[in-house]
Amino acid sequence: MNRICKMTVLLSLGILILSLLTSCKAGSKYQTFRLYSEIKDEAYTGKDDIYYKDRTRGNYMRTCAGFLRALDGRDVNGIRKLCADELLAMEGTDELLERIVNGFEGSVTDTSPLTTDFAATRYSQWSKTDPVDYYDDDFIVFTTEQTYWVSLSMYAVCSDESLTGINRLRILTLDKRFDMEVGAEYETAGGLSVTPYTFADGSTAELVHRDNCGILCCFGDSSGYIAVNIARGSTYNIYKLTGEEDPIVRDKINEIDFSDEEGAYEILSDYEPYAAGEGSSVPNYYSQARFYMIEGSRQMLFVNVAGEGIPEKIIYASIFDPTKLITEQKPEVLHSSTSKK
Repeated sequence: MNRICKMTVLLSLGILILSLLTSCKAGSKYQTFRLYSEIKDEAYTGKDDIYYKDRTRGNYMRTCAGFLRALDGRDVNGIRKLCADELLAMEGTDELLERIVNGFEGSVTDTSPLTTDFAATRYSQWSKTDPVDYYDDDFIVFTTEQTYWVSLSMYAVCSDESLTGINRLRILTLDKRFDMEVGAEYETAGGLSVTPYTFADGSTAELVHRDNCGILCCFGDSSGYIAVNIARGSTYNIYKLTGEEDPIVRDKINEIDFSDEEGAYEILSDYEPYAAGEGSSVPNYYSQARFYMIEGSRQMLFVNVAGEGIPEKIIYASIFDPTKLITEQKPEVLHSSTSKK
């Protein structure tokens, strides 16, 4: 009898654990990074779809997907349905949305990973009397013609319902995003704020906004730049193509001791990099990195350096294909300063 009871208890516990694992798996559906291709069929069609009380619903991700699907279909009205009323009420919004749709080139092939609610809630606040749920992040959009950098902000809930939905949007081609300088914000009449931007080609633009509402769109040509995801879960970094094709043979790479900066520099200085990130508008751990072509291979040598001196300090070196998602490959790590003893 005791044996039967023990078996019954064990069986019940097993069923309970299995159900908990299943429910956790279902509840975590949007608690990760997803590509546009994976989420587009669940995209929101309007801000009325937003359900802020369930944060595992993927409100931010599905709003981004809805925006991209409408943009891909050149559907201005579809974009409008996702925009906050306050944004739509701003003077010039209709013209800017038309400019975005008319200037957008190609068909969307995919994106860099879109963040979930949890990754995007960098500015979230919660209050029983005045709830605020605000998401703000950026991502890369790949099309058959261009590559775009998009920054999208939205409220899932706010005490002012006119702010619910997309409230701020910036969309630029990579040539506009690279080496972009943001000027000091200043106030104008009517409660408007203006943030000036200066781009690497000398052109300028202004983001006119009010109460976190505003649109900036600048289109050029991304063909001289690439967006590369260096590490899993990190944001994409933009690198400028040098116009050089000076491949290194793999045997020469095998000779490099990357922990010896002087020796590594002596070898690498004989080759012109294919792409470089120095001066990138996305200054971070990888902003000074460069790529070198490898003879007879689609993969490239990636070398991340720091400092202004020569030889520079080599932080990291690996080999991978910069044209493919990092999640679809396993980079061959040649050197990592963090792993040095």
